[in-house]
Amino acid sequence: MGQTHRMTEYAIAAIGDDRPGIVATLSDALLRANASIEDSSMTILGGQFAMLLVVSADTSQLILEEALSAAADALDLTLEVRPSAPRQEHHPMRGIPHVVAAHGPDQQGLVTVLARVLADAGVNITNFGSRVGGAGAFAMWFNVDLPPSVDASVLEHALRDAGASVDLSVSVHPVEVEEL
Repeated sequence: MGQTHRMTEYAIAAIGDDRPGIVATLSDALLRANASIEDSSMTILGGQFAMLLVVSADTSQLILEEALSAAADALDLTLEVRPSAPRQEHHPMRGIPHVVAAHGPDQQGLVTVLARVLADAGVNITNFGSRVGGAGAFAMWFNVDLPPSVDASVLEHALRDAGASVDLSVSVHPVEVEEL
């Protein structure tokens, strides 16, 4: 009778100065550790590389950390590996996906003003981005899941009012979701 291996999911975070080859080096180390990338996101902000991964592996956290540490050290990356709660394959949608977009003159506190309205309404932010453009223009966007109990038009009104208090124009749009 063959032995069954239990796969464990791990969350991995890596951050450091951006340079070519980071994704290739880390993914190669994961392959050598017989870990499979299940979900990932990476970005470059202000010259800093940041990556979040969820991987599955039939190995311990210590062995996975050892497999990645040489690659992280060679690239001068800060690395964290931790167990992750297993994902449900067919979990019910947590809410109705929307995008909140805002723009206006750059100043401190803009993100906080809108994020507080969303948090107070029980809205989960699933993705966030922002940019400062030319002439001090600021733009940000939140991908959010609106719980069924939240009225999108009431939320949009609250976000517009909060945004107006700091010279932000705010809009809220539903997102069409397609299964992968």
